[in-house]
Amino acid sequence: MEKKWAVKSVLALATTLLMSGTVVNSVQAAKFPIEYDNHKKPVKGGTLRVGVSENGVFKGVFADVLRSDAPTSEVAQFGEISLFRVNDDYTYAKGGLANVSIDYSKKEATVKLKKNAGWSDGQPLEAKDLEYTYEVAANRATGSADYNGQLQTIEGIKEYHDGKADKISGLEIKDKKTLVIHFKELEPEIKFPHAGYILSTAMPYHYLKDVPFDKLASSDKLQEHPLFYGPFKIKNMVRGESIEWVPNKYYGGKKPNVSKVDVEMVSPSKSAAAMRANKFDVLLYENGSTYNKVRKLSQYVVLGEKAKYYSYLGFKVGRVNDKGESVMDRKTPVQNRALRQAMGYALNTDQFDKKFSYGLAYRANTIVPDVFGKYNNHKAKGYPLNLKKANKLLDKAGFRMQKDGYRTLPNGKKFTLKLLAPMGSGPMNDRTAIDVYFEQWKKIGVKVELKDNRLQEFNSYVEQLTKDGKGWDVWLSAWSVTNAPTTGVAGSYRPNDPYNLGHFVTKENTELIKSLSSKEAFNEKYQLKQFYKWQDYMNKEAYIVPMNFRYNTFVFSKKLANVSLDNKKGYNLWENIAFTK
Repeated sequence: MEKKWAVKSVLALATTLLMSGTVVNSVQAAKFPIEYDNHKKPVKGGTLRVGVSENGVFKGVFADVLRSDAPTSEVAQFGEISLFRVNDDYTYAKGGLANVSIDYSKKEATVKLKKNAGWSDGQPLEAKDLEYTYEVAANRATGSADYNGQLQTIEGIKEYHDGKADKISGLEIKDKKTLVIHFKELEPEIKFPHAGYILSTAMPYHYLKDVPFDKLASSDKLQEHPLFYGPFKIKNMVRGESIEWVPNKYYGGKKPNVSKVDVEMVSPSKSAAAMRANKFDVLLYENGSTYNKVRKLSQYVVLGEKAKYYSYLGFKVGRVNDKGESVMDRKTPVQNRALRQAMGYALNTDQFDKKFSYGLAYRANTIVPDVFGKYNNHKAKGYPLNLKKANKLLDKAGFRMQKDGYRTLPNGKKFTLKLLAPMGSGPMNDRTAIDVYFEQWKKIGVKVELKDNRLQEFNSYVEQLTKDGKGWDVWLSAWSVTNAPTTGVAGSYRPNDPYNLGHFVTKENTELIKSLSSKEAFNEKYQLKQFYKWQDYMNKEAYIVPMNFRYNTFVFSKKLANVSLDNKKGYNLWENIAFTK
């Protein structure tokens, strides 16, 4: 099953970012099966009704390298799938729409497309489409966030990005179905799909070549009438609300069993009622409150797995300069490490989760999801509630408590921090949940208020984060990360990465991240040692305070067969799923 967090790093509106907590001993992975079989004979045909539990709407930019909103990734997964299959250890597997072979001695990777893979308009999926996708990602006019440090290891891509070349010299079309990528250097993480070195999706060159790069994301060809190479294509769409998908007869994989998929956005607050009324056969990305109401309904089964996800509290300490690089010169109270640490220790994550997450969220010890096993530094403790320690940190740093219950800066001036947070939903009113955080920070004398005195509409929130918006110091958010445990997380905190949203830049951080992709890092023991050091460094500096890991749960009707979250069971869930007699 290709899921939003397996496609790319996307800025996710995660309702559980408002429901922080610790591991509940009674909750074990075994409680969430990853597949279901009703032992009945599958039949062909039928309309699969899918609800996507999200607040707001999807923006509808149907090109992976040009969007940053998770809702569009969620609704696009029926037509826009990864080109590659993945092994249990998250490395490349054979048998996808494309296979990858890596020649370390030649510093090159070869992407071979499946012969019968085609676009939904009947045109074949070709190497030219792959080349074009790299050009879209690297062209300065598109503003693609996929132009990151990993992509910049390709020969000639920087010259193309800077406007000094018309083509990317490191891309070689060997034949219509084969693209060879030449790298300046190969890094250890290149073995992971979705790590950023080799793009995992394609765009149709023949269809989009006449659209100017700066108009692509807003073009009707990507928003109203997109093409797809996956198992389904769009027949009808209500922008932002729903999509009717029908089979793409030119898909290079197995023909889907169902004849139609109706996908509809549904507010998390209404999801449980919709399932009780049998409105959907599948519910994706339910939150804890919905899970608690739906799990006992006899007509459904809940599948779940640990997510490649973390939620966090971030501090904006810098800005983006004219070169598109982060610089840490913003004059703000949150430049003070003691203040950042104290605000982390004031979070009541343990208590919050025990009461409200229903076992789906648990406190993160670092910002590396523990689903990655050995890559998570299990000895790290993160930020459990410790008000005594928080107050001591502030006292020692010179933040003086005043009669009104709030502290002044070390220079004696009063201060109020502005928090940027998205609209969401949870087991309690969103604003009430945020107010709990404010009360916790008040206990250590730190005054925090919402930016504009309100939660931000999601797309506006994303815009402010990714475009270096003004008027806020702290933000709440969550990431769904890629399969590469090291660069999938650490790569977002490079000086030149567009997702370094707090714009913090230190020599030690940059050197630690570089060490993860060095020649020495081909030795796994060395790489893990450095990765643990980086996690400890991030916890100590607290530019990003880890809050939650979580389980993802999905609800399926018991009328369905071939339901599995296991990658080994099939290339794509949506081509396999079927109704039964």
